[in-house]
Order: sequence, then C-alpha cells, then structure tokens
Amino acid sequence: MQIKDLEIFNEMPFLFWVKNAEGRHLFGNKVICDLAGEDVVGKTDHDLVWRKDADALQADDRRVLESGKTSFIHEHVRQSAHGDAALSVCKWVGDLDGQRCCFGISFVIE
Repeated sequence: MQIKDLEIFNEMPFLFWVKNAEGRHLFGNKVICDLAGEDVVGKTDHDLVWRKDADALQADDRRVLESGKTSFIHEHVRQSAHGDAALSVCKWVGDLDGQRCCFGISFVIE
C-alpha cells in the first residue's frame, strides 16, 4: 500500500492514522488532524495536544506491532482545545510504502 491509496480516508467520518515503528505518524486523515488541531504527519503522540497520554498510546502501538495481532481497545486522550475524548480503537499491523506500520481507526465515544 502507498500513501496515495489512503486519501479516501479523508472523506470518512472517523479517525484514521498510520504510524511507523518509531511512533511517527506517516498518515492522518482530516478527522484526526482536526482533533489534534494540526497536521499529525511527521509527529509523534508526544508532539501533539494529547501528549499527556502519549506513553499509553504508544505502548498500545508497540503491543500490536510486537504481537502482529489486531487489537480492539478503548483509549482516552486529554486535549486542551476540544476537551477530553474517549475512543473506541482498532489497531492492526500493515505495510505502507515497504514499512511495517501500526494502522489505526477510531471513533470518539464520549
């Protein structure tokens, strides 16, 4: 899969992202960028508005990358601009431009 193949996710009403093994966003759709208040590409969770929750978010990513198993979880992010958000999240391992990555899709549930 290539970055250009992901553009369709900008039309979807849910959060969608791809992170590399170092936790850097390689893609984020419009919804996750709106939630972050900025473009997430090139940034880690530590660089974004939910930095207080970055360690937990990245630990979940690592578990998925290490196990290779799809994970269905709830995550909580604290933000200054939009308040807190509880997320229902699915993460899985996939290939993007030849890199093994953690893909994620999520809905805000609170």
